[in-house]
Parts: sequence; C-alpha cells; structure tokens
Amino acid sequence: MKNPGQNPGMLYRMTQQFKEAQLLFAGIELDVFSYLQEEAEAGVVAAQTGYDARNLALFLNSLAAIDLLKKNGEYFQNTPVAEAFLNRNSSFYLGEYLVFWNEMTSLHRVAEQVRMGPDAGTQQHNQGGRVYNFRELARLSATEIYTGRVQSFLQAIRGVFLPDSALRLLDLGGGSGMMAIECAAYFPQASGVIFEHPLVADIPEQFVKERGLADRLAVWRGDFTTDDIGTGYDLIIASGVLDFASADLPGMAARIARALKPHGYLYLVSHQVSADFLTPKESIVNWLSSHLDGLNLLQSRQSIDAALAAAGLTKMSQQAQAGVISGLVGELYHFA
Repeated sequence: MKNPGQNPGMLYRMTQQFKEAQLLFAGIELDVFSYLQEEAEAGVVAAQTGYDARNLALFLNSLAAIDLLKKNGEYFQNTPVAEAFLNRNSSFYLGEYLVFWNEMTSLHRVAEQVRMGPDAGTQQHNQGGRVYNFRELARLSATEIYTGRVQSFLQAIRGVFLPDSALRLLDLGGGSGMMAIECAAYFPQASGVIFEHPLVADIPEQFVKERGLADRLAVWRGDFTTDDIGTGYDLIIASGVLDFASADLPGMAARIARALKPHGYLYLVSHQVSADFLTPKESIVNWLSSHLDGLNLLQSRQSIDAALAAAGLTKMSQQAQAGVISGLVGELYHFA
C-alpha cells in the first residue's frame, strides 16, 4: 500500500479537542473548580464532595494536563482562567453559560438532520424561538457580555458622545439589556428603550430594576421586525439582531434609519460572515444545527453592508469584540 502523502494529525487533534471539551463540561457538572480556589489534595476535595477519591484524583490530574488546573506535588489549584470563569463563587462564573451555549449549538443530531432534512414547521416560519430558548440565553449572557463586549461598546460610543450627553438610545433585541444599562450608567443624562420579545422581556426588566434605572430605561415588548420601535434616537444598539431579519434585511435597515435622528449612530454587532459562508468558522459551526433545522439566521457581511448603505448609514469604525464568543465585530455607523 502506498503512502497517502498526507498527515492525519489534524483528525487526531480534532478528536483530542473533543475529549478535552468533555473534561471541561464534566468539571463544570462536578463543580470541582469551586473547591480549588486554594491548593488542595484530591482526597480533601473527595471528602467535601463525596466523590470517589481515586477517580477524582485521576480526573483532576487530567484537568491539570489540559491546563485548567495547576498541580504541585499532590496538590491541585485552579489556573487563573479556571478561577475567574469556572469557580461558581466568582462574579464572572461562566460554567452555566458554557453548558447552555454548548447544548444550544450542539451538533449531536447532525447526522439525523442531514438524513431527514429540516423540520417543516421551523423552516416555514424561520422561527428561532422554535429551536432556541432565547429567554435563558438572555439571562445567562448577562455575565458573558462583561468579558469584553460591553467594554468594546463603551469604548466606541465614548468617541462620539460627551459624558454629559442627554442621548436617547434604543437597544434593539437587547437580550439581557446590559448594553443599554451600562450606557445609561456611563451617561447619567441618557434615557431610552430596551426592545425585546414578550417571552424574553422580563429578563432585562429585572436587571434594569436591580440597577435602579427604571426611571430612565423602559422595556418594550414586541417583534422588532414588524412592530413600532419608536423614533428620535441618538443611538441604536443592534447586537446580532440583523441576523433575524432575513425575510427583509433592506427593510429592517430602513426601519433603523427612520428611527434615528439626523446625525444619529448605529452600533452594530455582527458575525462578519463571508459571502461563501466559510468564515468565521466559529459562526458557521455554531449556527449549523439551526440551519439544518431550516432556519436562516446568518447574513453575510456584504449583505448587511449593502442594506445599511442603501438606508443612508455610513460605517465609521470597526473593532473585534473581546469576550467568549469568537468572530463578533462591533461597528459604528453614522446616519447623515
């Protein structure tokens, strides 16, 4: 048999990454990171949790091998990343979010979906709500958004608004509402609206009340693709929402433009999907299950650019979004 002239190492690395991800999710399920803020032996953690001491030691050793734990002799401790995001006692705990995101975008049914085709009802209505629990995503993303997305957003808008600006804002499909909340916190004269689906709206409503901003931020319920979203905004935040306007992307862009004041701004977060739908790979893979179910949730950056340009919106700046989700880009547009 001849040598194929190719190295199968890439395939092995993929299987290895899958196993390492399994270790991560097992660690989250077992909540071992919450016991390892300080150095501890496996036997001590076993006594606290009731887990099998021998197998726990082997498991912790594997977590150390993939750099989620540090090992010093027989003692284990969280690495800085694990301490910040996997210890349930951390204010930046993302364990629950990571589990939810993994399940939401799981490809465990991909072979079945390819064999059987999309669900007829989902395909007919292009309804992401049939597939995804956006309410739970909004709740859990309230922490994830602080790993870089909020910071990137504030950096962009500080360049066009003075701190004492009495700006009026709209967070369109705002999810947790944290973009609008942090905008209102930074600009004490700001006020506006968080617009969300009725099944999701109680989540931003709760966060607005907790932050004491109910007098400046209203939560409106509705479908932003069809319902009145208001007018007279200095700033509209559209984070991922144009992906849900596939039925009429130019129409949605025009609605956003009409809602802005002259010389207002749009802050857009998109996946920057290429026209051939090959990049960024994270977005292509993460939303594959929804597409196989018959949805059409991603728009190419060329389509989005064309729709916004036709609506009179001019791109001013572009910046990669820091944070958990790779491939997101924040863009600031000006409406003349």
